[in-house]
Amino acid sequence: MQATYEDDGHGYRYSCQIARQNSLTMSRHTHSANYNAVAKIFHWLMATLILCMLLLGWAMTADNILGGHEKSVAMQVHESVGMIVLTLGLLRLTWRFLNPPPPLPAFMPVWEQVAARLSHVILYVLMLVMPLVGWGIISTMAHNALFFGLFPIPNLPFLHDLPGKKEIREIFENIHWWLAWVIIAVVALHAGAALKHHFIERDDILLRMAPSFLGRILCYLRGEA
Repeated sequence: MQATYEDDGHGYRYSCQIARQNSLTMSRHTHSANYNAVAKIFHWLMATLILCMLLLGWAMTADNILGGHEKSVAMQVHESVGMIVLTLGLLRLTWRFLNPPPPLPAFMPVWEQVAARLSHVILYVLMLVMPLVGWGIISTMAHNALFFGLFPIPNLPFLHDLPGKKEIREIFENIHWWLAWVIIAVVALHAGAALKHHFIERDDILLRMAPSFLGRILCYLRGEA
């Protein structure tokens, strides 16, 4: 899927075109503005992991869903995946710094461009702060957490030896709980804005980040297969 723009007299608007064996012809009025493949992998991998983490967190805290053993296993998976999310978040931020994303289309109103940039900043902060707070929780436990049962997750050194670790852990747990709701709200707004652009504004904002197979599905759903 190739994201291209055609000059409609009001800036550049998106038209879906499927590139098949170099059959896509680009005119002098079109240009590509897709995210690169690595950025797409980071985006969809982290989106999937964060969604799974939210569902797993809900299952662990809800009543009568998981038994004692199942809850212990779920907790270990939650802790381990959290460390993966933190690592991927740092790698993604580094990649974004070294490979700046394509600029937002000029036809977007200024307020939407500001809102889009602000939402990205908030999401990046949450992707790092949320697992760091989780790391703080497991660092104040009486026992070491295990990474998928293989080896201990190292504790944050400035927390492990503090007195009153139970009270500190409770503070971290409350912060973790509230951050989960903030993530849900921001992701819902982020996804809703992307869907609005795709189905109502009919531009490429969503498609720029979509892998080829998803881009074809999105174009089909928009009636541009």
